[in-house]
Amino acid sequence: MFELLAPIFAVAGGLLVGVPFVLHMLHRTPAVQMPFSVVRFLTPTLPKTTKRSRIEHWPLMLLRMLAIVFIALAFARPFQRMAIDKAATTGSADRIAILVDGSASMRRDGLREAVAAEIKKVTDSLDSDDTLSVAVFSESMRKLITADEWKTTEPGNRAALIDRAIEGYEPDWLSTRTANALLETADEVSRETTKSDSVDERRVVLITDFQQGSSLDELRSGKWPESVKLDLHIVKPERPGNAGLSLIEDSRSGRIRVRVTNSGDAAMTKYALRTFDVKGAYVGEPLSAEVGGGQRRTFSMPDAVEGQPQIMGVELLGDPNPFDNTVDLPINERGVINVAHAGSTDTNNADTMRYFLQRALDGNETDPIDVADLLGSDGVAVPPAADVHLVFITETIPANLATAIEEVLKRDGDVVVALKSLEMADSVKPLLPPDLTVSNAEVKDYAMLGQIDFSTPLFATFADARFSDFSSIRIKQYRDLKFDEQNSNAVHVLARFDSGKPAVLEYQHPSGGRVFVLATGWHPDDSQWALSTRFPPMIQRFVQMANPRRRGHQLLEVGARINPEELTGNETWTLTRPDGNLFVAEPVTNVSPPPVIEGTPEPTIVVKTVILDEPGRWTLSSENAEGPQAVSFLVTVAASESRTEPLPAGQLQALGMSPDIAILRDSTQPESNPSLAAQLDATELESRQKFWRWLLLGGLVCLALEGIYSYVLEKRQQPELA
Repeated sequence: MFELLAPIFAVAGGLLVGVPFVLHMLHRTPAVQMPFSVVRFLTPTLPKTTKRSRIEHWPLMLLRMLAIVFIALAFARPFQRMAIDKAATTGSADRIAILVDGSASMRRDGLREAVAAEIKKVTDSLDSDDTLSVAVFSESMRKLITADEWKTTEPGNRAALIDRAIEGYEPDWLSTRTANALLETADEVSRETTKSDSVDERRVVLITDFQQGSSLDELRSGKWPESVKLDLHIVKPERPGNAGLSLIEDSRSGRIRVRVTNSGDAAMTKYALRTFDVKGAYVGEPLSAEVGGGQRRTFSMPDAVEGQPQIMGVELLGDPNPFDNTVDLPINERGVINVAHAGSTDTNNADTMRYFLQRALDGNETDPIDVADLLGSDGVAVPPAADVHLVFITETIPANLATAIEEVLKRDGDVVVALKSLEMADSVKPLLPPDLTVSNAEVKDYAMLGQIDFSTPLFATFADARFSDFSSIRIKQYRDLKFDEQNSNAVHVLARFDSGKPAVLEYQHPSGGRVFVLATGWHPDDSQWALSTRFPPMIQRFVQMANPRRRGHQLLEVGARINPEELTGNETWTLTRPDGNLFVAEPVTNVSPPPVIEGTPEPTIVVKTVILDEPGRWTLSSENAEGPQAVSFLVTVAASESRTEPLPAGQLQALGMSPDIAILRDSTQPESNPSLAAQLDATELESRQKFWRWLLLGGLVCLALEGIYSYVLEKRQQPELA
């Protein structure tokens, strides 16, 4: 059945076709006058007409009517909706590449079905000689159907390929890099040929939600092949709008907060934040979160209540698209730090160093510290526990305890010796440098710390000009520490008094650990050190140096790469995925390995990076000489994927693509014409069939015959010359 591309011309032709008929009906005067001499003197009278007219020269009228009909139909451009074998008619075929968005934003309800429908719509219009490829992209591309696979498959079996591709389509959790995928696919299509070695049309079909988070800037600087056209098919979810949840860490305070981002097309503005435990059960009362469309707000999570389960994460409730509504929160993974003290056990006596030490350690708000006394009130010594890596010595100790403390040094622990007297120095002699001599220094009035090495780990936290002034600390008495500074590589002076004599020494003990020697105590009889604001941070620094953080967390986005061996310092490690399954490392050999010398085994080069490809809590565990260590990676969906409001339809043209190349084929856009897609298809069919040429030729033939016939009639009607 034929259809008309411009039916208005057919209507006009139908009206004009009656003109010749009417003119022929109105022609009633005698056609020829014959003068006779006999009646020349008679009075002329008009001829009588009958009531019924008859058509004269009906073949001439039909030719004129046919000419009008043919010309009108030619301008109406008729076409027939039928499958056209392009290879048979033009000797060429098309190269089509379908590119499907598989990023995290495509996980919204209804998009998977919409993608399947668009793929079916495109593939149903293909001819047997067309070449098709289907790929999914997010941050990288993955082929579902290759061009070679399509060519080698029989036309009757290609429907199974398409069904397999639709079943294999599954969005991932990565961000959208649309421009890179488009440029790579267009370059591939522009260089390919079909089996007929002639390509009539090269086309990239992009099926995407075309959201604000799509990365399109590379199109501005990239070069798009002029021979390749782009068809943009925009799919929409069942319910518009989206609110996303992400983690924010304040580097100054170290606090973790959550940020709610609401898309511009969101109809909802009121949500709720609810914390959950390790089993996923909700903990506590929900927190109201009101965020307007196109806005974002940051919220602080309530502190844990005693008796409640530990909070593991937070979920955003009320959002119609929940793919980015859950984040895991940092948890206290370090546990209690055990340190030991050898000296007075009275924590309430303000004249002892134990009193001030306890208060400095109690000030740690992030990591609980438990202090174990190695000397009992009865003088009985207790060896340090196996998990102790730091010992403070503030009094004279027995010889057997000094030997036990050396075991802490053998496991790379630290010992802090605050010399209170010469008797104490003799009791800890096995822990001090062999050539070190200790004597009481002469102090006039008071001494001060004059030279401090702020490049050392102990004093690095005080390097800022606001904290580097130690002149307010008055020292009443101290011990004079003497050793060969020129030839001693194991002993370093970290601080000196204003007299130039050593105040703090760091000694690398032969057993493996470090011994810090303070020439004075921090109790009131020796100095005002414990009364200074510099004292608690220094004690805390001793704890941190002896107990480095073996457990912690990092905030990352999906798609981030980590190097487990570099992070753990160990070739043996275990990476646990958010679902609890272990990550299986697959060694990948380098593409260009170094040359192999004959007779030597071929080296294996392994890529050691791992892509964190889903949101949640990833745990990297390993074990070394310092004990087990673990790092949690709190992985969230990229914030760009939460911006789901669609880009303007003309965004591709705004980036420099020609309207003739980038065509929007989307009937769901409210500003688009619903008949645009059908009109474009009809134009393409009519341009291939071109029936108008034959109709125009028929009209010209009718006009030519009409002219010849009129000329013959005119000759016949002329009177013969006498």
